Amino acid sequence: MHKVLDGLAGVQKGRLFGGTPGWIDKDKAPGNTSQANILGWRATLKGICTLEFFVWSPNLIWFAITFTVFVIFPYDLEAPKSGYAWSWVLRRLAINFAVCFLYYGFFFWALYIMEWSKRKYQPGVMPTKANMCHNLWYWSLGVLQWTLHECGMMRLWATGWAPYISTTEILGSPKLMAIHVFWILLIPLWRDLHFYFAHRFLHIRAVYKYVHSLHHRNTDPEPFSGMTMHPVEHLYYFSNALVPSLYLSLSPLIFMWNFLHLALAPGAGHSGWEDHWQADQYHYVHHAKFECNYGSPSSAWIDQYFGTFREKLGASAAYKGEFQEEKKDDGKKKVWSPQGFLGLQSQDHAIYSFACLFITAVLLRSATATPSDATEARLMAGCVSHGPIATALLLAAVYDKMTWRWPFQKERFFGAFGFSLACGWLATILPVYHFVERLCLVA
Repeated sequence: MHKVLDGLAGVQKGRLFGGTPGWIDKDKAPGNTSQANILGWRATLKGICTLEFFVWSPNLIWFAITFTVFVIFPYDLEAPKSGYAWSWVLRRLAINFAVCFLYYGFFFWALYIMEWSKRKYQPGVMPTKANMCHNLWYWSLGVLQWTLHECGMMRLWATGWAPYISTTEILGSPKLMAIHVFWILLIPLWRDLHFYFAHRFLHIRAVYKYVHSLHHRNTDPEPFSGMTMHPVEHLYYFSNALVPSLYLSLSPLIFMWNFLHLALAPGAGHSGWEDHWQADQYHYVHHAKFECNYGSPSSAWIDQYFGTFREKLGASAAYKGEFQEEKKDDGKKKVWSPQGFLGLQSQDHAIYSFACLFITAVLLRSATATPSDATEARLMAGCVSHGPIATALLLAAVYDKMTWRWPFQKERFFGAFGFSLACGWLATILPVYHFVERLCLVA
């Protein structure tokens, strides 16, 4: 029975810590076992057809957590009818913070305090208190923005500006039940697809410099690094949950499932260790080598197609991107994250931060005041969804000597670059536009 259930929910040999999947060669240093033969479109297709991607992966546990939260702490769709109030907004914030902190905190405690795993990608290099203050600050901003997204959707559902189906309706209809089972299975696949194009979009030089570079301060991440992002990156990352719930009539469970997947998946996946549940060598290599592995293991076939697949740490036979190996170690003691601390910003980054704060202030006023007319709502939606990108492009033109397209400058604009750019816009910016437009109209 033990062998039959081995790998259920991604748990190896019945152990959350200390176990590794069969493809890892323990005679090699952590992160140096090639994934070239186990990833690709055939492996992804097999995982989908056999439901391995859901049942024999962490998705099963994440959905169990989602279902538990949905049953115990369901969305209140009555209170938002009369507008925003501290009572129900803070309640959602407390729920989200508790669930998320317990999850991330458990993995940090188990790995960095108890040391239940032994195969760290960079042995002996640990985050400092200053590093953790930095990560916890931006991680907390992520939980706050997640909550504001939820509260916005609750307001739209309560006032009829976004469609939804009640649990009673679903339980009374086999057709609706089947549709929702389909969406429960589809969400992890949609997450993978969205993550690839959103992530690649964030690596365009102008956007990377002012937004995504904050996440990459952690080249050797720890669990809280997973959601340590610039608030603008949170905005585009969380846009994944707006599709399909903003457009289709589905249960709020689907929205919660999408968001908890977004919130929980980065935790253990950014651990910095190889031998535990949901250890993610694929994404660790991205942090270590930068311009590679934009997707997840399930979407590795897209990286392989674009030439940005890297199978392991060290020399790569598969990689065709722009990253250049750094010089050999000079013997100095390694620092976990030399840039991962809170401090004063440079002039251009300060300008960008003030621009984002201004947009946020205007949005909060528009979304909580009297309803806007259609023109004002569209203007506000355009400002929030496109403003951060336009500001980054403008500042990059003034302050940055590198081309705004790096590291994709060699790709044809009306080819691979244009296609991925369009997909990134459709996946991230357009849903944010529609979301903000409706929030302003219903205010």
